[in-house]
Amino acid sequence: MRGPRRSRWGLALQVAGTCLLAAAAALEITDQPLPSELALSLAAATPYLAAAPLYTAGRRTWMVVAGAIALMLAVASLVRITEQPLLNALHVLPLLLVAYTASTIRSATQRDRGLQRERVRARHDGAERERRRWARELHDDTLQELGAVQVVLSAAAADGRPEAMRSAIEQARSLVGNQITSLRHLITDLRPLVLDELGLCAALEALCRRTSETFGIRVDLRIDPQDTGIGDRLTSEAQAHVYRIVQEALTNAVKHAQPTRITVGMEAGRHVMTLTVTDDGQGMSQPPDSRRWPALRAATPPASTVRGVGLSAMHERADLIDARLTLRSVPGKGTTIILRVPLAPRREGHAQLSGGDFGTE
Repeated sequence: MRGPRRSRWGLALQVAGTCLLAAAAALEITDQPLPSELALSLAAATPYLAAAPLYTAGRRTWMVVAGAIALMLAVASLVRITEQPLLNALHVLPLLLVAYTASTIRSATQRDRGLQRERVRARHDGAERERRRWARELHDDTLQELGAVQVVLSAAAADGRPEAMRSAIEQARSLVGNQITSLRHLITDLRPLVLDELGLCAALEALCRRTSETFGIRVDLRIDPQDTGIGDRLTSEAQAHVYRIVQEALTNAVKHAQPTRITVGMEAGRHVMTLTVTDDGQGMSQPPDSRRWPALRAATPPASTVRGVGLSAMHERADLIDARLTLRSVPGKGTTIILRVPLAPRREGHAQLSGGDFGTE
């Protein structure tokens, strides 16, 4: 039971409980027959307690309190019917119900806050790691090579010979070329321009090619030629999240699975696009439960923690675009990450783009 349907059921039960409780209260005020009051009170408590699980924590408390009031009214009627004052002790039961519900909701609220803190911490840790990586690459690579360019040109200028100047210029050109390539990689990590200019499929093709060239691992992209324009049915935000999820999946596979081959697949249905990232690496002995990805235990080993944080970030991105992310892993036989993304309705007259099977051989 989800969304609007859940809300409608909760509202119907709440209205029924309110009407019954009002009728029971009216019988109490007008001193009507006690058996009718008892029956109405018990009947009022039932829909309130049934509606409680359908609401969030705050509304749930009010439903339980209303149900407890109805039960206390029923106990009062029962005491007067039986003329047994000892039955007044039954008033403790509704109060215990309210106390238990309040305690449970408080624990659930604290747990949710803890999960939220873990999500925020994981997101900030990931962002901080990326900043450190960019700073390290800029310092260790870009700044040092630019310093080398300055030294080479300064030495050639001090020497003054034409041969030394020509040699210095060639060295400087080589160093600057290396830095142009390095900066392009950094810019692509920040925001791939090809994603905005050519779309999701072209961006994934470039990502697979770059991953293969950087790490020396075969990375294939399998897309049906009829599906190469499927990115047009996703918003730019959704395309960016899909790209980052695939990027994170490739990074996790390369760093932790020790694969020899990774395959990225894309299939498009009428309403859902399915993306898979499959590696032939070492797999995971205990694949993390998707329900627990946002909350990582402190006792997790460091490598698993890094991987778990990556999975948590992927899961959060999937939630942002109403997608479903699942993971399948067998020890020694690799891991598959499956992302199912809802598609917008196909526009009339939309031209199907044709393409090939993009593979990094």
